[in-house]
Parts: sequence; C-alpha cells; structure tokens
Amino acid sequence: MASIDKFTGAAGTGRDLALALERRFQGKDWIADLADRANQSRDFVEWHLQEDMAPPAEIIAAAQEMLRGGSPPSEDDARPPGANTGLTSPDDLPFAGLPGNLGKLRKD
Repeated sequence: MASIDKFTGAAGTGRDLALALERRFQGKDWIADLADRANQSRDFVEWHLQEDMAPPAEIIAAAQEMLRGGSPPSEDDARPPGANTGLTSPDDLPFAGLPGNLGKLRKD
C-alpha cells in the first residue's frame, strides 16, 4: 500500500492513520474534526479508522490537512477539566436506571 502522507509515515491502513492522528492530537476530539473536514458522519470515519484497509480518499485528504496545519480546538477542548458538562456533575454515578431514593441499605 502507498504511504498516506509524509507526515504520518503510515503504511496506509485506517488503523495506522488513527494511530498517527492520536499521537498528534492527544486529548482532543480529533475524530469529530476529521469527520467535519471529510464531510462524512462520525460513524463512517470511525469504521474506516478501525479497519486494516486504506480509508477513502476524502478521509485521507482531511487527515493530511489536519496533520499539515493542526486542528482547530473543539468546543470540548475549551472546557476546563472537571467542568460540568450539562445535566451531570462529577459526583453523579455513571449508572443509568438507579433510583434516586436508595437511602441506606443497612440499619445502623
């Protein structure tokens, strides 16, 4: 397979491209930026990045653009770590379907 880009050094598979982008944009939602630049859905992009085959040309072109010029920060990147992201707070349990009135399970 042909090299995706001189910036990645990747062999040309979706997995190689994903690894190169993750190394460059750690801690950012680079998949959303890649999907926007490729004008494709996030599911489409994620599927191709998990496969051992060459991604479509629009994903490769978007990745090359990101690797050359960097990626604009996402809205999530501007939020400080631990900030409230909506309806949940850091103290909320990460489980759905639990009643809010559990109370004590044993008598003291």
